[in-house]
Amino acid sequence: MQSGQWQQAEFLLRQGLETSPDDAEVRRQLAEALWHRGAANEAMSHIAAAVRLEPKDATLAVRAGEMALAAGARDAALERAEEAIRLDPQLAGAWALRGRVFRQTNQPDRALADLQRALVFAPDSSDMLLELAVMYRERGEPVRCLTTLHHLHDTYPHGAEPPNSLLLEGLTLLDLKRPHQATEVILTATRRGPPNANLLFYLAQAQSAAGQYAEATTTVQQALAVDGTHQASRDLLAQLAARPSADAAQRR
Repeated sequence: MQSGQWQQAEFLLRQGLETSPDDAEVRRQLAEALWHRGAANEAMSHIAAAVRLEPKDATLAVRAGEMALAAGARDAALERAEEAIRLDPQLAGAWALRGRVFRQTNQPDRALADLQRALVFAPDSSDMLLELAVMYRERGEPVRCLTTLHHLHDTYPHGAEPPNSLLLEGLTLLDLKRPHQATEVILTATRRGPPNANLLFYLAQAQSAAGQYAEATTTVQQALAVDGTHQASRDLLAQLAARPSADAAQRR
């Protein structure tokens, strides 16, 4: 599994299960191998069996809940989360899981409270910091979003911040009417990987908001070169093309 040989791992784990059907760890690992290849139902069956074999393992309950939530079984995921919280009230993953369930069931206040609680026990968790930042932006709290993103970026070596969190920072700066800063941040995000139409579109959007219309036009053309079907880029290019030129504006 650690070397990416999932098929061989699954074969060996099935052999192990025949030898030790009551070994919770074998079932847990087999569940992960099955989950990796998309056999969700069988994976959840084995992780549930592992939980029955180790009913006091809160981490195992959380993993079972994560699989259930990913499969759309929200009630089962909530049950697993609350079971894990009872077993270990200081387990960050348990609070985070329940928060994600609440978020998916349109209970944003309870989701936020649980994710904040999770962060108390794992203050440098990149996944939870990013989720919390997204929630703050969704709630119209851009300053808290930025503060959380700065904390998140402090957990990475300088220059290793992921593009998705940099993009979120740029969009939040746009929310705060700071387009020049947004442009700088999103430009950095575009340089962290292969060309991406979405990132280039948002960069063009920031450049346009900053009054850099020529740069925005070039950038959105680059986005369309990556993905000619990107409708948002097509719309933005049309808007930029419809703008009166500076010379025409001066003549009027």
